[in-house]
Amino acid sequence: MPGDAGDASRRGAVSSCCMGTIKDEVVVLRRLDFSESSEVLALFGREHGKVRAIAKGVRRSTKTRFAIGVDLLDVGHVVLSVRSVHQEALAIVAEWKQSRAFSGLRMRLDRLYAAQYAGMLASELTEDWDPHPRLFDALVGLFQQLNEAAECLPHVIRFQRVLLREIGSLPEFDRCVGCGRAVGGPGVHFSSFEGGLLCRDCEPARTEKYEVPAAALDWLRNGAGADRAATPAYRTLDYHLSHIMGRRHPLGAALLNAARAT
Repeated sequence: MPGDAGDASRRGAVSSCCMGTIKDEVVVLRRLDFSESSEVLALFGREHGKVRAIAKGVRRSTKTRFAIGVDLLDVGHVVLSVRSVHQEALAIVAEWKQSRAFSGLRMRLDRLYAAQYAGMLASELTEDWDPHPRLFDALVGLFQQLNEAAECLPHVIRFQRVLLREIGSLPEFDRCVGCGRAVGGPGVHFSSFEGGLLCRDCEPARTEKYEVPAAALDWLRNGAGADRAATPAYRTLDYHLSHIMGRRHPLGAALLNAARAT
């Protein structure tokens, strides 16, 4: 019947639209063994956001084919075979080529922890297929800065701020979220639940709070400040990010310890 033919034609058009390939520059955020020769990857693309894909044969070479190397924190160009964007099924890695190498990340433990810390945040706090080009640029920029960095925490703090802005959770650091007055000096607290700073008058009524040294406020507001205040600023933002995730970041304390030991 004409109606059936029309329906079949439409189904064919939908099917062909749902099949295809996409290209993107991505950061490899996570790797999980899937079989003896394959891995499931969490990729963060500039144009497509976080994508979960299977890389078949990536772990085993054969007589006719060398296994392509895909390492954690690699940045490269990928071609993915996808049935449909926004679906739960894994994409398939059809092609991979590393585009940027940051060998310096693995030369010091604090650099490696800083890069892994940032990558895990991007993985945990973004949704699949939700593009964040600025966040992608900030993540790759962080890797580039860390590659030769003498101090890691200042760069990580700036990334934390970009991430929080991109996901709509950057706190209020200029005024008290309770009364609206400007805050500064000793006795200032931060509340992740309230979404910003609390003055000495408003702080006693809140149970969830974290004391913030006055010297750290410049870092929190502007991403720059005194060297001695970088640690408390990082701790404050890590506290907030952990609160958003619902658990402590597993590398939060390790990064701080590695930075102190450098």
